[in-house]
Amino acid sequence: MLWCICGGILFIVLGIFIFLKPDLIWKITEQWKSYSADEPSDWYIKSTKFGGALFTVFGIIIVILPFVLE
Repeated sequence: MLWCICGGILFIVLGIFIFLKPDLIWKITEQWKSYSADEPSDWYIKSTKFGGALFTVFGIIIVILPFVLE
């Protein structure tokens, strides 16, 4: 149960970070692939924020699930 809570909290923190800082995620993961791109596209920002929201929801579910299944 402790592993689920710690893992869920990790997912929540990571999801919030991805949701709030999609530009930084782009700089770390995608900027090096293009020499002409200065900033991420609007589609990239929206899809990254959606992924961050999903990570956060998944983390909340992981934290709550052990208490529900007991």
